[in-house]
Amino acid sequence: MVNSQQIIAILRGITPEDAVSHIACLQEHGINRVEITTNSPGWETSLHQVRQHFGHEVQLGVGTVTTAEQVQRCFDADADFILTPNLNPQVIAQAKQHRLFICAGVFTPGDIFTAAALGVDVMKIFPACALPPNYPQLIKGPLSRPVHFSAVGGIELDNAGAFLRFYDSVGLGSALYLPGQRVADTAARCRQLLQYR
Repeated sequence: MVNSQQIIAILRGITPEDAVSHIACLQEHGINRVEITTNSPGWETSLHQVRQHFGHEVQLGVGTVTTAEQVQRCFDADADFILTPNLNPQVIAQAKQHRLFICAGVFTPGDIFTAAALGVDVMKIFPACALPPNYPQLIKGPLSRPVHFSAVGGIELDNAGAFLRFYDSVGLGSALYLPGQRVADTAARCRQLLQYR
């Protein structure tokens, strides 16, 4: 069975009006790691509202972070971690300065080795669907320290378990949440995801 603690729910496009109710639904299904992306309407307002409502019961991240200025805004909004679509040393340096947990987008072995040298906490393989699910197993051997891998991009309800055989976590976006969907739909997708073995 897919372990809910290995899931990062990517709420791309969610509004401040919907954030608390959908995250409450995710929590009811054991999913406590949530990413709100910077290209969502009023993303900073959503973060403040979620933090006010849930405190630190939810691990709150900001995704699609591409500039050092956005890192500062994430810190000001009391985020726990950031996720980037690419490997940007300036973004990583700013996040480390603020002691934010960093999940950085990487794809090639070169990206992974550079990210490890920069002190990235989690290697976000993106888009993961473009590579075999066992990709982390193939690359871990030459690394000089243990590295955590997260699969993002093309992860669906029915293939998350296959990726979790080799990855430490998976990020689910449109497979789990689409802007404007009902809370009941989010609940149904959570149930479907957690039933897969």
